[in-house]
Amino acid sequence: MADSHLPEKSASLRAQGSAVLGGVRGTVLHAMRHVEAIAELLQVELNEYGRRQARRLAAVMVGVVLLLCAYLMLCIFGVLMLQAFLIKPMWAAVLAMAIFNALAGLVALLVSKRAKSEGVAPETVKELKNDLECVKLYLRGKEKS
Repeated sequence: MADSHLPEKSASLRAQGSAVLGGVRGTVLHAMRHVEAIAELLQVELNEYGRRQARRLAAVMVGVVLLLCAYLMLCIFGVLMLQAFLIKPMWAAVLAMAIFNALAGLVALLVSKRAKSEGVAPETVKELKNDLECVKLYLRGKEKS
């Protein structure tokens, strides 16, 4: 009689074991799909960020070249006007223009130092933080049960 119950228990344990393994496998597959989705989101965000930065760099380069040309002309004009109307020696007019440019440059550097850039992949970071919170909540629920 004892032998007849062993195969039933063994089959029952095997069924339970395979059910547990199936659950674990399903959880692992779900977790892998989630990791793949986050990796895909990160890739899309990095591609978009790269395109935006390339466009931004091209626009900045064109702008810098044009502004340098215009600023050079403005400085020459300023030196000529200073020399003609206010400061007679040419060297003094050039010195006044250099001091003005140094002060304006320092102000520009201080303004740029205060500007903060946005993160590289804000949505991916947000998603990872949400996932971490979900895991924490899940683990807290497991501790209580």
